[in-house]
Amino acid sequence: MKATLYLILATIFLELNFHLAKIILKEVGFIEAGFWRFLFGVGTLVLLGLNKIPNLQLIAKNIKGISLTGFIGLFGFNIFFFLGLMNSSAVNAALIVSLNPALTILFSHKILKTSIKKKQLLGIVIAFIGVTYVILNGKITNFNNLQFNYGDILILIANVFFALHHVWVKKYGTTISNLNFTLLTSTCCLIGFLVLLPISGMTLVTTHTYGYWMAVFGIGCLGTALAYFLWQKGVQITGADKAGIYMNIVPLSAAVLAIFFGESLHTYHLIGGLLIIIGMLITRKKNTNSKGHKPLS
Repeated sequence: MKATLYLILATIFLELNFHLAKIILKEVGFIEAGFWRFLFGVGTLVLLGLNKIPNLQLIAKNIKGISLTGFIGLFGFNIFFFLGLMNSSAVNAALIVSLNPALTILFSHKILKTSIKKKQLLGIVIAFIGVTYVILNGKITNFNNLQFNYGDILILIANVFFALHHVWVKKYGTTISNLNFTLLTSTCCLIGFLVLLPISGMTLVTTHTYGYWMAVFGIGCLGTALAYFLWQKGVQITGADKAGIYMNIVPLSAAVLAIFFGESLHTYHLIGGLLIIIGMLITRKKNTNSKGHKPLS
C-alpha cells in the first residue's frame, strides 16, 4: 500500500513538471532549465538528509549503480526529453510516455530476470487504451491527425533511458538508503547540466521574473527532489516491472492539474482515467499460483 501511494504521488509531481517547464522555458533554454531544476532539487535533498550525508567510502562502494542510474538513466532521460519536447506536441509526447511500462517490463525481464506474466500484459494494454483515449480527447478519429517527427523519436529515446532508470534503481538502490541514492543520482544529473552550462548562453539571474523563480522552486523541490525520492522508494519496494505501469497516471494527472492552469476537465478524462486505474489494478494483482520475486528493499 505504501509503494502505491509513493508511486502515485511521484507521478503527480512528475506531471507538474510539464506545466512548470513551460513557464521556465519561456525565459531560458533547456540546459539552464535543467541546471536550475537539479540545483534546487539537490539542495532540497541535502536539507532533507542533512544528518545522513553519504561518505566517500559509501559512494565508492556504490559508484557503478550511482553512475548508471544518475548519468545515463536520469541525465539521459532529461536531455532527450527536453530536446524532444521542443520539437514534439504534448499529445504525441503523452502517447510515447505511456509506452514506458512496457519498456520497463522488458528491461526488467532482461536485466533483473523477472518473469513477464499475462496479467501484466493485460493491465498494460487496458491502461494504454485509457491513455490513448485521454490524449485523443475521447475521439478515436483524432488518431489520424497524429504526425510523428524528429522530436517524437527523441522522446522515445528518453523513454528508453527512463525505463533503464527504473530497473537500475531496483538493482543498485538496495545497498544504500533511498534518500542518499536519490541525492547522489540527482547530483550526477546536476553535474551533467553543469558541464553543458557554458554552451547554453546563460542569462543574468536578475532578469528572471517572479513567476519563473516560483516555477523553478516547484520543479526543483516537488518535481525533482520529492518526485524522484518517492518514485525510487516505490520502485525499491514493488519492483521496476510493476512500478512502470504507474507512469500511465501522467496523462491522467495532466488532465486534473490542467484545471489549475486555466484548462478544462472533460468526460473523456474520467473515462480514460478509469481505464488507467483498472489496468494498474490488474497489473498489481498478486498471482498466488506463481512464485513471486522477493522485493529487494
